[in-house]
Amino acid sequence: MSEDDLKLLMDSLGAQIFKNQSLKSNTPQGEVVRTLVRETLKFRDKLKSETGYTITVDDTQCALHALETHLNNEKFPKDLTPEQKALAQILIDSIVLFKYGL
Repeated sequence: MSEDDLKLLMDSLGAQIFKNQSLKSNTPQGEVVRTLVRETLKFRDKLKSETGYTITVDDTQCALHALETHLNNEKFPKDLTPEQKALAQILIDSIVLFKYGL
């Protein structure tokens, strides 16, 4: 996949993910998705080196669902594992607190 194709994919994912949200900054939605991917990979690598735990696709999906519920002002899921909750908090912090002001 070329870099242009990857950027197009991220932009498309951003449009789907944030279709009901508006960014307070002028940051392209694809950049937000790239940030989420980057932060997830950093967390994955850190978790693996510190604990030996390999984060799964299901873990990532649960964390993204928790992010979605947060963005929709819904109740945070209670059934998350510690790893899922930590990743969800990283994703929330990346979007809400530090960069994009949703």
